[in-house]
Amino acid sequence: MTLSDDRPEVFRRYPLSEDDLDVIHAQAMRILENIGTEVHSDVMLRMLEEAGQRVDGTRVRWDAGFVMDQLSKAPSQFTLQGRDPRHSVTIGGGSLVHTPTGGAPFVYDAERGRRDGDLESYVELVKMAHASDILPVLQSGTTEAQDLSDLSRHLEMDYAILRWSGRPYILYGATGPRTRDGLALAAIAAGGEDALRRQPAVLGIVNPNSPLVWDSLMVEELMALAEFGQPVAITPFLLAGASAPVTLAGGLSLLIAETLSGVAMAQLVRPGAPCILGTFLNGVDMRSGGPSLGLPESTLATLAGSQLARRYGLPLRGGGGLCSGLDMDVQTATESAMSLWATYLAECDLVVHAAGWIEGGLVASFEKLALDIEVLQIFERMRAGIAVNDSQLAYDVIEELGPGGLFLAHEHTLEHFRTESFMSPMFRSQAYPTWVKLGSPSVASVATSQWQKLLEKYEDPGIDDAMDTELRSFIDRRSAELEA
Repeated sequence: MTLSDDRPEVFRRYPLSEDDLDVIHAQAMRILENIGTEVHSDVMLRMLEEAGQRVDGTRVRWDAGFVMDQLSKAPSQFTLQGRDPRHSVTIGGGSLVHTPTGGAPFVYDAERGRRDGDLESYVELVKMAHASDILPVLQSGTTEAQDLSDLSRHLEMDYAILRWSGRPYILYGATGPRTRDGLALAAIAAGGEDALRRQPAVLGIVNPNSPLVWDSLMVEELMALAEFGQPVAITPFLLAGASAPVTLAGGLSLLIAETLSGVAMAQLVRPGAPCILGTFLNGVDMRSGGPSLGLPESTLATLAGSQLARRYGLPLRGGGGLCSGLDMDVQTATESAMSLWATYLAECDLVVHAAGWIEGGLVASFEKLALDIEVLQIFERMRAGIAVNDSQLAYDVIEELGPGGLFLAHEHTLEHFRTESFMSPMFRSQAYPTWVKLGSPSVASVATSQWQKLLEKYEDPGIDDAMDTELRSFIDRRSAELEA
């Protein structure tokens, strides 16, 4: 292979120049003003028309000045408070807040195989995420509880996090009514609607129907979240060559147009409503039509998304352990590692699907969850950097042992090796005969034992009896209404 003479001299962490950012922004505004977006909500259309936007049926052509004025009202960071306030987290400023995967219709573990998601598996995933030290925000619907009615299962899935964890979480959402049900449950856990409005405890993911369509389900969810002051992560699901131009620059301009129109609508509902710029711009494998995850297009889009989010003063949702691989194999590991490298280089604020994603998001994998947690811990160790002080410099130890000395048994090594040497339970340095003697364990088989240990480690945080009774009463009443 011959390298191009015009190849960059260094790897560019930030792929866009300041001029590039200006051009992409200008095209996004041109799209909004000249092409506009579809908005399928009579309530929102009236609000936009009253705000001076050009409304023709369901087509809205946006004034760029209005959009930027609305954007200025959104905060650059915010705090989510869990049912247990000790689990509160701040999102923004490169926070790298990780969540498990979500929305998978199927679930897999090596002992029970690939199967439809069910409530038992979902609760196990909630408990594993809670037991980990690296997933501070959970996600309702990590796998779909397909053994429950699709009319009311969202209630049980939101409840499972409130019952088995004290951490903040992403609502099941997906429609306005389901989001409002989730907000009602969150309000009970927060001590009432006023308390929830004062201090966000949940967040929602809103995906416009790219290109440039805001369907009624997403607008209603966005409006419900904004009304309660809960953060909304606006994430266009863009596939280069399918729902977006095949060129990344064109896709990024579309991403900004869709995202900022969502921010503008949220601020109309409640000025100051927290909003997150979401990047999910991936290539398409033109041989199959499936998304290309963890490959150059998605990595570059995540890095560019970081630049754009900082430009607009919004927290960034992006990255995660994304992959198209179907098994715990080299493809899955490579794609996930590339996705996570982009996540950390971009300093994403909210990292959805950080652990457990496989098969392009169709499956929540127990083994992949354990593997991703391990890889996230490696990244977190690198993120911590290198401490430089007298103890770390260890001059006295070097002087004491001198040339040819052995540090292995020195008390300085014994004192520091647990924090200085990352000892992975999955990735081990051992001789081949030792590995064979242990039964030649694969990383996947070790991952099985690791998720089992996570479940064993889980400790029930408990819940106030009166709160639990109120939650269950609401679920029973609302389920009966939905099933009637």
